Amino acid sequence: MKLRGAVILAAVDWNFLRQRVHHLAIGMAQAGLKVLFVENTAVRPPRLADLPRILQRLQSAFIRPVNKKGEPLPENLAIYSPLAMPWPYSAVAVTWNYTILRRSVQKFLEDEKLRPEEVLLLTYLATPLVLHLIEAFPWARVVYDVVSDPKQVEPRLAPFEKRLLQRADVTLFASATLLDQYRDHTKNPVLFRDGFSTELLDAEIETPPEVGRLPRPRLLYIGGINRKLWVEAIEALCEAVPHGSVILMGPVACREVSLPKLPNLHLLPPRRRYMELVGVLHASDVGLIPYRPDPYAGAMHPAKLNEYLVFGLPVVATATPELKRIAREMPPKTLYLEDTLEGYGNIIFRVIKENIIESKEMRKKVTQDNNWLNRVKELFMILRFSYNDAKQKL
Repeated sequence: MKLRGAVILAAVDWNFLRQRVHHLAIGMAQAGLKVLFVENTAVRPPRLADLPRILQRLQSAFIRPVNKKGEPLPENLAIYSPLAMPWPYSAVAVTWNYTILRRSVQKFLEDEKLRPEEVLLLTYLATPLVLHLIEAFPWARVVYDVVSDPKQVEPRLAPFEKRLLQRADVTLFASATLLDQYRDHTKNPVLFRDGFSTELLDAEIETPPEVGRLPRPRLLYIGGINRKLWVEAIEALCEAVPHGSVILMGPVACREVSLPKLPNLHLLPPRRRYMELVGVLHASDVGLIPYRPDPYAGAMHPAKLNEYLVFGLPVVATATPELKRIAREMPPKTLYLEDTLEGYGNIIFRVIKENIIESKEMRKKVTQDNNWLNRVKELFMILRFSYNDAKQKL
């Protein structure tokens, strides 16, 4: 039987920073699948800091053909923002959430004339709600995609994730470190690394004035400014380049992190459209991944490596277990890893000195054969479906 559709249960919203789930959703839609992207239905009860996201969900709780606040959606892709009660372990909330989610998924299947046996269920969540939905339909495949250990965020997930790891037909792992941690209690574990957005190189986007006027060298961090960020390392980098610029670009989780007020530390909001990153990346000299050296961040494959390496930037990062693995697979002078604050402060001069044209082109070359199109084709192979059969329906 051919694969004709996909329901994706995401751990983020569509308008959040472009991540692995967004790339896979777009790739599957471009391959010809009808895709329903279900925005985050929560893994923990809400906090005061979540209020803006809750208000936004109230405004957009329906399937919409176009995301008016961000990028136009590709053909074949719909976004569903469920009015889910944000208490994922309450029996009453789970019953309500399951009722509205099942009804919306059923409507999607009927509207697109899809049978569940032709549809992939791809989930980033391991909640009671997800387990209910898995059992509600005879899916073609059930895939659990692990990009971080969710139990580090919400320990109550443990028994539900254990069930999902045995129920899923395939469990994908974004990092080899996560795969090692999960392997012994996972039915079908597969290492499935991120791809690269090489199409960014074709975009002609001017550098934003607020970036272009900053003194060089420009050290850029793209991503969520939250508990993963090692603030003391940011301070060390600012001290190391007093006449340069350290740029943080992304949404700030104010309750999780407090940034110092330094003259060469510049905070920029996330770009509303993915292609707008191009102007910032073109104007930057170094990519940063200053993660805290803890088990949560240490097992991740940082998504921002995608954009940094597409533009050939050298990357200064914390020496996490996963980044040490990746560094061994990369050309020399690509990943510069440090595990001390003193090291962060000292290494930047070496990085800038070694950032020559030859090194930059060598880094970019790594991305060419590992783009997201090839990753989506690889996913079809893992699931034992034909990518070409899906394309023929277009």
